[in-house]
Amino acid sequence: MNITLKKLPAAVLLIGGVIIMQIHAIEFWTRYAGEYGVLWSVMLEGAALWLWSQRSLPKNILALIASTLVLCGPLYEVSAPAIQQYQQAITQPDLNAKREQQLITERAQITSNLATYNANSESRVGWAQRIDEANRDLNRVNAALSDLYADQSNVTAMPWQALAAIAMQALALMIFQILIVLCIRSLSELPTKAESSHSKARGSWGQNLLSFITRNTEKQTAKASSLKAAA
Repeated sequence: MNITLKKLPAAVLLIGGVIIMQIHAIEFWTRYAGEYGVLWSVMLEGAALWLWSQRSLPKNILALIASTLVLCGPLYEVSAPAIQQYQQAITQPDLNAKREQQLITERAQITSNLATYNANSESRVGWAQRIDEANRDLNRVNAALSDLYADQSNVTAMPWQALAAIAMQALALMIFQILIVLCIRSLSELPTKAESSHSKARGSWGQNLLSFITRNTEKQTAKASSLKAAA
């Protein structure tokens, strides 16, 4: 009983840590494994816990790998906004430059065509429709360029508060994973000889007391029966 009470805090911490890790891990594995994501996540966590409970170096090495895989999913989930912004910051300038060059080339072509249409309209009729279409295309391209320049000027980096929150979540998840390992190792640890002897002594004392009470009760019952028979 005393050993069980000593291990109760570790059991509570273990359950809480596993729940927190699984909330993020299931979300990650479900995204990439579909409807079987929950099974992937739970089995991986269960395998890590069982392997850590074993006192074997090869199994503990496998446990380290499994725990790392368990940790990767939650870490990715909490850091996804920062990762996405980082990727966007790297690729977006090149994409914007290509888009800008395409629009500038298209505008130059439309302007050249419009000049040709206007020159031809001075000597021949029937160019009004083409001139109107070219003007609409030119307005569309100019509007697209304006939007592109506005988007480039509005790009802002993620505030440091958001990055700090992501970093704190990631650090907390790593601490939770370490805590899970320590708790399962503590719960699976065999009791020491002193604890076992103490538990056995308490058990033997209780059994001796029960045996004494039983024998005393039997003697009192037998004595009462004898007195009743004599009467």
